[in-house]
Amino acid sequence: MITTIIFLIVVILLVIEGVSLWGNNLPLEVEFDPDTTLVEPGEIATLHYSVHNPNRLPLLFVGLCLHLAPEVTVRGDQEFSRLHVSSDYSGVRVDHHFYLPAHSTFRAKLRFSLSRRGLQQLGRYSVETGDFLGLYPIIRPDVIGKKVICTSEKCAADEPRLTGGELGEVSVRRFIMDDPTMLLGYRDYTGREPMKQISWKQTAKVGRPMVRQNDFTTDRVAVVMVNMDSSQRSALENCLKLTRTVCEQLEEAKVPYSLMSNGDLLSVPEGIGRGHLFFILRRLGLSRLAGFTSFESLVERCVRRRRSNCSYIIITPLLGTDGKALVDYLARHVDSRPIVMTPGAEG
Repeated sequence: MITTIIFLIVVILLVIEGVSLWGNNLPLEVEFDPDTTLVEPGEIATLHYSVHNPNRLPLLFVGLCLHLAPEVTVRGDQEFSRLHVSSDYSGVRVDHHFYLPAHSTFRAKLRFSLSRRGLQQLGRYSVETGDFLGLYPIIRPDVIGKKVICTSEKCAADEPRLTGGELGEVSVRRFIMDDPTMLLGYRDYTGREPMKQISWKQTAKVGRPMVRQNDFTTDRVAVVMVNMDSSQRSALENCLKLTRTVCEQLEEAKVPYSLMSNGDLLSVPEGIGRGHLFFILRRLGLSRLAGFTSFESLVERCVRRRRSNCSYIIITPLLGTDGKALVDYLARHVDSRPIVMTPGAEG
């Protein structure tokens, strides 16, 4: 009798082991979804992730391990860190172990921050599945695949004093609705203009979104010029920080502005608003500090495209004699002397 019971138990275990071995080879669906694609250093974001079992068999053991990149810092609470976060020779790991029934999904989330500017890969992951007896585990490694842009930090800087406007250095008042007498024409919608600037009548005529182009010659506008003609990477990093600070100051002052550079920041047309600033912050995060042309060519472009009642803000590493001569050259061709700002100094 006892022998028969033992035999039946062994048979049942072998059947369960055989079924689990078969299910152990079935594919799983792993997905990652960060709640944002743009952060600043130290800003907390959330990575949502899930493991889905699309098969008809349950998985008795699943282990999900996230191997985070060095730039990623876990910002979860103490209980989450105690249960799931550990460190080893390869860096910081986040582990989950669970049973996954058929046609079910395991979901979790990780709060994190990034410590360095750039387009950051979040890391790698591995999914481990095991058979009933734990004799034949299978590990499937892969990259998380989702990247997050970390833009530049802000820095301390005095707000630039702009010129222009009907009242000299005092900006004219801007109203909620644009004055129709200031209309110059229409141009294509780029996605950075406020929705109220869209002309639905012109959009219907041409078949694509069109926005009104108003004459703002009586109001303050600014051009932010970023000089990236330098071999000093630390100075260029500080210039990116200063660029972000100045753009946010212009946003707070409600001053439309454009961005021009001689490097991989490229140029951004005149605009204002969250969408306009987001586009610039994204460029700052993606920059590899590459300069394409000289500071002289940047100044020449500004001279060719000069306009009245416009303030020019030059963000640059320290300039030598030739650079200062170029600033004087620009000053002779525009309405007011350019504002020169360097990291840690202003002139």
